[in-house]
Amino acid sequence: MRRSINTALVCGLFLLPHLPAAAQSTPNPAMTAPDQVAWQLFIQANTRAGGSNSTFETWASDSDTFKPTPQFPTGATPPALRRPILPALAREGVQQSGGLLPALPPGIAQGATEETRHNKATFDFIVQNNLYKVSGLKAAFGKNLQFPIDSMEVKANWMAVSDIPAFTNNRVTLAQVPQLYHVNSSGGVQYAMVAMHVISKLVPNWTWATFEHKLNPARCDILGCKDAFGAQTAFVASNPVAGQGYPDCTKTQALTAMLANADIDPVYSNYCLKGSQTDFVDNVGLDIRVGNSVTEDTFVATASCMTCHGRAVFDKTGKPTSVAGFLSFTANGPIGPIGPLLPAWYWTFNSQPPIFEGKPGLSQLTTSADFVWSVPLCAIDDTQNPIPASNCAGK
Repeated sequence: MRRSINTALVCGLFLLPHLPAAAQSTPNPAMTAPDQVAWQLFIQANTRAGGSNSTFETWASDSDTFKPTPQFPTGATPPALRRPILPALAREGVQQSGGLLPALPPGIAQGATEETRHNKATFDFIVQNNLYKVSGLKAAFGKNLQFPIDSMEVKANWMAVSDIPAFTNNRVTLAQVPQLYHVNSSGGVQYAMVAMHVISKLVPNWTWATFEHKLNPARCDILGCKDAFGAQTAFVASNPVAGQGYPDCTKTQALTAMLANADIDPVYSNYCLKGSQTDFVDNVGLDIRVGNSVTEDTFVATASCMTCHGRAVFDKTGKPTSVAGFLSFTANGPIGPIGPLLPAWYWTFNSQPPIFEGKPGLSQLTTSADFVWSVPLCAIDDTQNPIPASNCAGK
């Protein structure tokens, strides 16, 4: 039987409301058992919310949040789909800086779309602190923004149901798609969910996890797939040839029991944890990489959830400053930021490293949006009249 918990303290860790139960003998599981917590959060986000809808589909999209009068939805809403925004803005940044753009690499135009959803705690923090508009960001410059501990955010990637057979190299028929995928409709078109990022504020730098459908052809390409809790094969090495598909991520007994005890659509057993992240580097100083073959298509090899979101900043004018440098375009394709956060992203300084708090000569260049890209990228510019639509408005 599932139990409702508002804010439960389990082994020193505050759990989010309705977080699915699992063995809780591990101290601080968000840091020491991140794959287990990733699955708990995945189940929470995808618990049934009436009809065929999942809980995350009742949360506020960027379109709900970043507008003159934000409103949290009163029920499930269709996906607020858009083209993946970061690669598009990075290309614009290269153009604005006078650079030449290479042709789009293969795969970027396959038709995958994305949406970002914020739970009530995340939405309330953004709205109550006026972080949904440029004037609010200007007022927040220099402040230490920290989302509340029960904040969650989901980024879901969708593809038209009609495109799924070709996308999977015909490993599934059109008739099988609704039986194997979570499906929803937008604008009269049926879409299948092919990938999902889930983050939560259970730890100060958030928890990070990315999931893919088992039939995604590039699911474990380049980085492999790692799941020490939910997959019977904890590590799947990448194939020597990309885009060939991988075996099913057969679930462990512990995860099978967790899914069986949850009020969740059985199709979610077809999704796999690609990887989770708790730090920028490992214990020998190597940069940690986690990248989704759909969400980070074309730069999986240099993808780091934490480093990427660490570049979510805005300057004193309330505008994002690191978009142009988020991806570097080379002859071999885009390169994303990985490794530790750099002081130069946030400060100007007239001294040599080490750079530390209170060091003379530091001058604040940007303010961190606490790893939430939607804040600097999607804030409406209420300093203009009329107010233009958000960059993140669903199409």
